[in-house]
Amino acid sequence: MKTEPVQFVSLLIDHQEIIRSFIITQIPGSPDVRDILQEVNIVLWEKRSSFKEGTNFGAWACTVARYKVLEHRRKEARRSGVLIFNNDLSEILAEKTQNRHPDYLEDQRLALEHCMSQLSKTNRRLLEVRYAAKRGGLDQLAKDTGRTNDSLRVTLFRLRILLRRCIASFLEAEGRCS
Repeated sequence: MKTEPVQFVSLLIDHQEIIRSFIITQIPGSPDVRDILQEVNIVLWEKRSSFKEGTNFGAWACTVARYKVLEHRRKEARRSGVLIFNNDLSEILAEKTQNRHPDYLEDQRLALEHCMSQLSKTNRRLLEVRYAAKRGGLDQLAKDTGRTNDSLRVTLFRLRILLRRCIASFLEAEGRCS
């Protein structure tokens, strides 16, 4: 059965974060994630007639994204002469990401929001400053807070473990998988 354009757009919108997170797992830290996502969206739109309604849209979209990422990696390797990820690792990450349900990331975001609200104001602010988009790094944070790098590393490590456990517990209590 053919998917109508309105239904297709709805599926595409619902899966944007999954496709984006898939691309990020394949090329972490790359400034090209947004461009690749746009290229994937264009290909998905152009190939929309080949999508079969009732099948896994996320897996199909991530397959297209995988080819775009491979194309990007080949270009980067030719340009710089450096291979970022080996293909086996990429396959493992791809498999883990592409079958996620669209609500997966939203569930995790809600869990993180809940868990962050459980932290002390000082610890919450420390995490917010550390992971802000325009961060100055650990050295700058140590300087700003009057703490040593080692002290901050330990505190941030403990906070990440606490958040990871809290998120898993929250998702389990809500009947969702982590």
